[in-house]
Amino acid sequence: MVRLAGALRALGHRVQLVELGAGQGPWGYLRARARVATAIREVAPDVVHVHYGSASLAVPRTSVPIVTSFIGDDLNGTPDRFGRTTWKSRVEVLLSHYGAWRSMRCITVSASLRSRLRSAALRGKTVVIRDAVDPAVFRPLPRAAARERLGLPPGAVLVIFPHDTTQPTKRLWLAEAAVAELQRRLPAAALWVVNGKAPDEMPWYYAAADTMIVTSMREGGPSSVKEALACGIPVVSVSVGDTELFREVPDDTRVAADNPTDLAAALHDVLKVPRERRSLLPTSLHLEVAARAIAALYREAIAT
Repeated sequence: MVRLAGALRALGHRVQLVELGAGQGPWGYLRARARVATAIREVAPDVVHVHYGSASLAVPRTSVPIVTSFIGDDLNGTPDRFGRTTWKSRVEVLLSHYGAWRSMRCITVSASLRSRLRSAALRGKTVVIRDAVDPAVFRPLPRAAARERLGLPPGAVLVIFPHDTTQPTKRLWLAEAAVAELQRRLPAAALWVVNGKAPDEMPWYYAAADTMIVTSMREGGPSSVKEALACGIPVVSVSVGDTELFREVPDDTRVAADNPTDLAAALHDVLKVPRERRSLLPTSLHLEVAARAIAALYREAIAT
């Protein structure tokens, strides 16, 4: 969100961010209403852009057009460790639909996420603007220099897992099983779990890796796939999230069934091909392109 705001400012737009408070749920958003009302009164914006569906609860009644971005669990729901959608997240999905109903326009980060909106009317006012990456930040860096910087052995074959391991939906166990299977063919292979790092540091972690794995049960994007490609490493993923990307970058992504054997085979497939470290990300997924698309949507919302 901060990088998007910067890209919009670079295009000449005035952007004021209002922090709502992460992890506090619907009640936290309701408590933030007074701060949002004050910001609307003082800034007099042309549009209010809400990031995350149920966060629209923080926006008081207003004549200013609202644009809401949906990013994943707000429409997919959050599964528990048994794969069942939790009751709390079911409520948040309903609140997200309320937010979509209030909004003049909506954004989802993938076509599959847009399909989660339950009415044709809501889907009709929703556009897909996919996760985008700032190529000035996420860029290819020398693998050897990255490993030296991070104190990693030069000979290891590292499969990076840059996902929140506290979320059952990320299925760390499946990534572990896939890499254990890969080690039968490639003993030097190791799963490298990386999370909680500053965004500006992540390019060094991607640079030190040989490939990335995604084993999530549900995803909106994820943005990490685009980051990894921008940094020049191939990606192996189950069929989840922004599946269009796999067709756009067929030589550097592999889609596998969600079982260890197929994932290991796909990992072995991408690892056996020598690659020059260059950006693998389509230019259509650069941050400036997304910012221009969002600015055009703002103009639509204002004109409606």
